[in-house]
Amino acid sequence: MEFPRVEFKVLGPLEAVSGGRVLPLGGPKQRTLLAALLLHVNTTVSGDRLCDAVWGATPPASAQANVRSYAAALRRVLNPDAGEDRLSLGHGGYQLRARPDEVDLHRFEELVERGRSALAGGAHPAAAGHFREALDLWRGGAFEGVAHHDALHIEVARLDEARLAVFEDYAEARLALGDSREMVGPLREQVARHPLRESLWGKLMTAQYRCHRPGDALQSYALARTALRDELGLEPGAELRRLHRAVLGGDPVLLGTAPAPATVPAPPDRPAGAWRPVSQLPSDPADFVGRDEVLTRAAALLRPAATAPGAPPPVPGSPCAVPVVILTGLPGVGKTTLATRLAHLLRKSFPDGQLFLHLGGARRAPGAVLADLLLGLGVAGASIPESTVDRAALFRSLLSGRKVVVLLDDAQDEAQIRPLLPGTPGCAALVTSRARLAGLAAAHLIDVAPFDAGESEALLRRIAGGRRLAAEPEATERVLAGCAGLPLALRVIGARLASRPHWRVGRLADRLADEQGRLAELTVGDLAVRTCVATSYRSLTPDAARAFRAIGTLPAPEFPGWALAALLDSGDTDDTIDVLLDANLVQVVGVDDQGQPRYRMHDLLHVYATERALAEEPRPWRRAALARVLTGWLARVRAAGDQLVRGGTDDRAGDLVGRLEGERTSLVTAVEFAAGSGYGTHAADLAAALEDICHLRNWWDEWDRVARAALDCARAGGDLVAAAVAQGSLARALAARGRVDDALTRFTTAIDQLDELGEAHHAARLRIHRSFAIADRGMAGLAHDDAAAAAAVLGRLGDEHGRVLALRSLGFALLCQQRAAEAIATLEPALETAERLGRPLALADVLQALAVAEIGHGRLGRAARRLPRALTLFRTVRHRPGEAYALLTLGRLYNELGPDRASRALGPLGEAAEIFAELGEHRGAAFASYWLGRTHTALGDADRGRRHLTEALAGFRSLRMPFWADRAERETGGSARVGTPPGRPS
Repeated sequence: MEFPRVEFKVLGPLEAVSGGRVLPLGGPKQRTLLAALLLHVNTTVSGDRLCDAVWGATPPASAQANVRSYAAALRRVLNPDAGEDRLSLGHGGYQLRARPDEVDLHRFEELVERGRSALAGGAHPAAAGHFREALDLWRGGAFEGVAHHDALHIEVARLDEARLAVFEDYAEARLALGDSREMVGPLREQVARHPLRESLWGKLMTAQYRCHRPGDALQSYALARTALRDELGLEPGAELRRLHRAVLGGDPVLLGTAPAPATVPAPPDRPAGAWRPVSQLPSDPADFVGRDEVLTRAAALLRPAATAPGAPPPVPGSPCAVPVVILTGLPGVGKTTLATRLAHLLRKSFPDGQLFLHLGGARRAPGAVLADLLLGLGVAGASIPESTVDRAALFRSLLSGRKVVVLLDDAQDEAQIRPLLPGTPGCAALVTSRARLAGLAAAHLIDVAPFDAGESEALLRRIAGGRRLAAEPEATERVLAGCAGLPLALRVIGARLASRPHWRVGRLADRLADEQGRLAELTVGDLAVRTCVATSYRSLTPDAARAFRAIGTLPAPEFPGWALAALLDSGDTDDTIDVLLDANLVQVVGVDDQGQPRYRMHDLLHVYATERALAEEPRPWRRAALARVLTGWLARVRAAGDQLVRGGTDDRAGDLVGRLEGERTSLVTAVEFAAGSGYGTHAADLAAALEDICHLRNWWDEWDRVARAALDCARAGGDLVAAAVAQGSLARALAARGRVDDALTRFTTAIDQLDELGEAHHAARLRIHRSFAIADRGMAGLAHDDAAAAAAVLGRLGDEHGRVLALRSLGFALLCQQRAAEAIATLEPALETAERLGRPLALADVLQALAVAEIGHGRLGRAARRLPRALTLFRTVRHRPGEAYALLTLGRLYNELGPDRASRALGPLGEAAEIFAELGEHRGAAFASYWLGRTHTALGDADRGRRHLTEALAGFRSLRMPFWADRAERETGGSARVGTPPGRPS
């Protein structure tokens, strides 16, 4: 049966056209079904195969029914007359009928076959015409817009490859016809789309050479080689390498039927033996120190290039024919000095020449630089080609077969140095740059770090004199700290000391201590750290320059990634920080559990950034930026504190507490900065939010610093309430470190001040902490009164959590008064409230105190049930002191259970002792020694028991704990027995 003509188009978006009208083919799955039928036109396709085409490996249960529905819809479109049967359903499946000239894919294949027959017979005009007609059928990608599953995906890939192969045949036919100029553009487009296809690069190089553009052909080879090495780690194949050599040698075979190209200036006529070695290196620095590891690594990378002339080219996967080493690092880190020393060390490996070019970090045109190189190699000015690519080709030709190292100093970017690189084995390139130049293919990037302490001192001694520095060791340490390992700074300071023999080292150390004037001190003659850094700063984009200045407003040079976003009030600073990283003005120093990086700016760069911020940014902008950072810190501290107190971690937020651990130094510095720079509210809020974290994570030093900063800030601002609260926080920090006398004085001052100001809530909270700190120091009566008063006030104010803490302190005071039954009666209601509030730390504290009371009251079974839960909760909230005290109480419990269970006490007691020692918790350590002494004595090891008890006695006396000192003293007299003094806690 003859059907009305329908054109099925698959070489582009799927279409069916009849009578000039595009037929409606339905939704995505219906179109995929038609595509599958067209792939097997005039053949029956089973329903299962169509299901696979439409849904892949996971068809729905209704797939067969859906296929029938899609086929019926297509039949209505393709069979407008009832008698037609273009799409039919038979016994074996579905069949779409079409004539060969109705499907563009069939016409394409027919035209390709004709073109290849013509090409094989040398009929290039006919071949080109057939190929052009075949390519013109394509309107986009094959089956464009149709959902791809395995079968269709394979067919699309096959068709894309066929199209590309036809283009190559077309290019071959056109080049044979002499149409080289017309084919350069289309070939460029194709290599851009398919950079790994060597046959395309070869045709492009041929077309360019025949257009009298050998330099372009060589550049194309370089681009092809870069693409192959970057993507596949392979060198170009034998055919492309042969073509490259032919271009370099001007092989007439490449001309084909095209007109002869214009003459490219040839290298000067010079017999092979007349080559005169060229050495342009600066002098080898006499005061060079250190860098042994970098020198060894870089030399190993460069030396393999110095192979004998005429050696075979490297095979794919072998080391680069011309190795390139890039030394990168921050301004003033000594890249040029290091490169110069390295090049001198390699002179024997590159006897034919050591070329040196100082690019100055500026955008010197590669063509101008190449002219300098060629002149240095003896090429007469009149013989230097006009174009950059021809100059590069001539430069590489001159170096061919030679062993030459090229040192390119202070390069700005990849584009500046690509034309300056040698092109043949035996040569090597050494590059220094402040930028990372990560886009230079196959180059070896080596980061040059600042000096370590030993290297810094060695360089300063070599310049200024070792005896002079040894006479003032403390001042020397301060000078070295001020230079922060930057070799340029060390050279400047060394030169200043050497030129001023009458100066004391301490005088210069004092001048360097002033951060605002430090860069002015780091200048001598034409050496200046500020000038060196300024060069990098001026090359930044405006956004990156503002980010650089913003970092200078931070109180410390190390910062988390979010801080830069806060400074700039921007949600996305990735591009900006990348610019600073590429310029080596900041470095990544760590990554948190969420993959967020931490950055650091070198100390001296940070000083310069601060200078620029003060000079270029208005004060309101600087203060607003810093306020955003402090607000960010506060939000993170509060979130971490909440996570810590409640226990566990949020899968989405990650380990907030662990993340904050890594920020301790920056965080404390931020609080101290806020306190001293007029951000009083931020300082007070941060100090308050950090209290629980410092207490639970044992940040004793940080707690002390934060509390003192908040206290100084509140006093300076005349805020009496904030000053009293900060005084109380400092008292807590002192008590936690065992300095109870100092703590008691500050507690009393703060509580009295708050009482006078009518701040009942703050005063009650501090009474809880004072009570707990003094209860077993011979002041149990005052501790009892404090805790009882606090419980009453907090109950009246509705602070249930605070009242739980007060009752816990009250129970502890009662235990210290040997009133275990009353302690139990006090702690049991606290336990019920803590359970209801769901506060794991408070609950653990109450369980621990209740277990101690129950041991003292003889209710050992209840204590045994409470302790494992307390221990688990302490570990959940990562409260190491609480964990240790729970282990200590567990050891006591085993003691109380009788001599036959005493041996089980050694494990938890030993573990508790280790934790107390790790934390520097002297009170807990004394108790651990006491109970270990009693246990060993009960087990018959009197000598070991006595040693532990003696340690405990010394500890209790130093801590002014009279009851426990008396107990330990009696035990050392040999009266040890298993058991617990009634009602006494530990």
